[in-house]
Amino acid sequence: MPNKSEAGSSQPAAEAQRARPLTKEDFQIVFGVERFRCPEILFNPNWIAVDQAGLHEMAGVSIRRLSCKDEGLEERLTSSILVTGGSSLFPGIIERLEAGIRMIRPCGAPIKVVRALDPVMDAWRGAAAFASAPQFHTQTFSRMDYFEKGEDWLRSYQIKYSL
Repeated sequence: MPNKSEAGSSQPAAEAQRARPLTKEDFQIVFGVERFRCPEILFNPNWIAVDQAGLHEMAGVSIRRLSCKDEGLEERLTSSILVTGGSSLFPGIIERLEAGIRMIRPCGAPIKVVRALDPVMDAWRGAAAFASAPQFHTQTFSRMDYFEKGEDWLRSYQIKYSL
């Protein structure tokens, strides 16, 4: 059993630590490079051990895949890249995406990246309008169709892009 003098000596130290007045430093959060690295993961997912291409590389692959049939389509696509979603609100994300795409495109190719007017809700509104259209069921297929007919059946769909 501890004696009174041992128990009494540790108690005032703990009370003194709690009784310290709070200062503005107690409420500050200091951000270092984390502030800039979080959005950068969109361009370098390998930083968090995700084996996937970055946002600018995926845009470049998509442009190359669509442009193989139409000569002018590639230029029209890079002249009208729309970015939407909450991540598009990161400061400098538009410029970073444009710089990344510019590095994988031919020199002098026109590139224009724009942010949606309401990036948080625009994608949802567009999907809702598409889903409520009368021809929705003729332009889509079910998950069961995909599992039944396979990935090759999906690739046979001709996706049209028009400006």
